Amino acid sequence: MMMRKLIFLFTYLGISVLGNAQVKLPKALPNVAQAVQGLKSLGQGMESGPSIEEIGAGLKEALDAGVATGVSQLSRVGGFAENLLYRIPLPPEIQSVEEKIRKNPLLNAGIGPKLDGLIAAMNQGAEVAVKEATPIFKEAITDMTIKDALGILQGGDGAATAYLRQETSDGIQAAFAPIIEAALKTVDAGRYWTPLIQAVNANKKVLGLTEDIEPDLPTYVNARAREAMYKEIGIQEQKIRKDPLARTSALLKSVFGSKIAQG
Repeated sequence: MMMRKLIFLFTYLGISVLGNAQVKLPKALPNVAQAVQGLKSLGQGMESGPSIEEIGAGLKEALDAGVATGVSQLSRVGGFAENLLYRIPLPPEIQSVEEKIRKNPLLNAGIGPKLDGLIAAMNQGAEVAVKEATPIFKEAITDMTIKDALGILQGGDGAATAYLRQETSDGIQAAFAPIIEAALKTVDAGRYWTPLIQAVNANKKVLGLTEDIEPDLPTYVNARAREAMYKEIGIQEQKIRKDPLARTSALLKSVFGSKIAQG
């Protein structure tokens, strides 16, 4: 009899425990469901965005487009001279006396045409040089790593241009040097440059100069041409980042329209 009572007692206690467990279990279900749903949402968010490979390809496409547009804009006839943003003025050493020359009828008659000719020659020389920039930029774009691409995408305005400047500045300067010199010869800049410097130095007292000037024309034009290229690429980058209409391919739309690109 005692044995039956014990069995009955244990059985009753077991059922009670199970009953309590069954009552408590549903309280935990909503948390489990929420966690599962959260993981699903995260997975779906990752699946809906561009892959790492697509980000790399998208950044390269954007940089290619920026370089192509920049070269096209600047290398056309008047690309520098007719653009107030990029027009190359006289070297600083001559700028300081240009106003005096222009205001002096005698000096302006003799030197003014040389100033005008030199400005035209410098800008034409830059247009010729810019055409040679594409291969250098292409190499930098090709060598860009996935890490670089992610940094550029998340870096915000100007990050792509800053990357190109860092990777190509020395190469562009070195490549432009002989091209600028040849281009200045092609447009006959020396016909204006040498007589201009001689005329300015011959009249240095009238112009308020204490010593002869010897500006390095090729180096000056080189620097101005490089800066124009980076500035124009920066403008194209800004368009792609900010204007959905500038994203002319499905890849660009996917990458630059993604949450990671928008921050």
